[in-house]
Amino acid sequence: MLKALVEQGHDLVVAAVEVHTARRVLGSFSKSIVQAPSQVDKRYPLGRPAEGVADLLSLNGFADNASLKGRHHAWCQLATLFKPDLVITEHSPGALLMARALCIPVVHVGTGFTLPPEQFPMCFPGFAVGDNGKREQRHLDVFNKLIGSSGGQPLSHLHELFNGVAGRYLLSFAELDHLGPRDGVPYMGVEVPEDGERPVWPDAGQHQVFAYLKPFAALEGFLMAVNALKLSLLLVPDRIDPAILRRHKSSNIRVVEGRQSMKSVTRDADLIVCNGNHGTAAAAMLGGVPSLSFPLHQEQEACARRVASSSLGAMLPVKDGKAIPPLLETMLRSRAMQESCDKAASRYQDFDYQDSVSRMVREIGALL
Repeated sequence: MLKALVEQGHDLVVAAVEVHTARRVLGSFSKSIVQAPSQVDKRYPLGRPAEGVADLLSLNGFADNASLKGRHHAWCQLATLFKPDLVITEHSPGALLMARALCIPVVHVGTGFTLPPEQFPMCFPGFAVGDNGKREQRHLDVFNKLIGSSGGQPLSHLHELFNGVAGRYLLSFAELDHLGPRDGVPYMGVEVPEDGERPVWPDAGQHQVFAYLKPFAALEGFLMAVNALKLSLLLVPDRIDPAILRRHKSSNIRVVEGRQSMKSVTRDADLIVCNGNHGTAAAAMLGGVPSLSFPLHQEQEACARRVASSSLGAMLPVKDGKAIPPLLETMLRSRAMQESCDKAASRYQDFDYQDSVSRMVREIGALL
């Protein structure tokens, strides 16, 4: 999308937390790539699970008024330097706050987690309203002081920071919207990359299971279940202790380090196992493959809950090792779940992410 806008004659300035990554991905067509103001020298633990967007903001330093004021000033300085006609932001409340304060039009893109719905309060699935409204109000009071100091329009609710913009696009599907589904915001879908290695499954075992996993408490329980059920597992480990993999080495488990072609994986797999990654869940849904998630944090749990509620898979707590064998057997035998996955894949059989890109480029171009 960004490259297409540049090809139309627009100048692109990128503010990124990880400048080296932005240079690698966007450097060939971006006019300038600069460091985004960010909180890097402090941590703000809650001591409890994040219950909603207000908690997420606090975890990222937005309750530290002195630090926030400094970062907001830095964002405004960037705007003064580059004088943008439009801000396109993904997962950047700081950029949204700056644009609101300086009355700069914004297009907000993101998943259902980073572009929360228009509701008060914005709670995560599984949590009651509780004190979340009060927490949002505390952020709102501080934000409005910063907005008002530059002559911007104050917010009446915190959700306006994310939704009171010139354009919104959800890079997701209704079935996978972390905090959805919702009306009024277009779902642009997810691009499933075709590049990567073609999967080579173990010769031994039954049912082809693909897993992309980080370490979690029940990991060894999962590997033990795979061996006990004699499943054919293709595993891409992410920072998993090699000693764990050696302990469960078998002819029906193949461990690979290279990134796999997810389109090829979904053509062959009977089940996909992950930590609740949104991109992996999207690949599984488009390919008509059930998925089992072991979420490690709030965003992954929200995605895994939507997968389960859409009858596209199941989720387990990361410590629940005993429940893994029967759940694997049930999922691999379930005709109802496979039918739900087949129906979802059929709904999106004509989906082409490039059509979504073309729409966003066309509509964003009209704002410039």
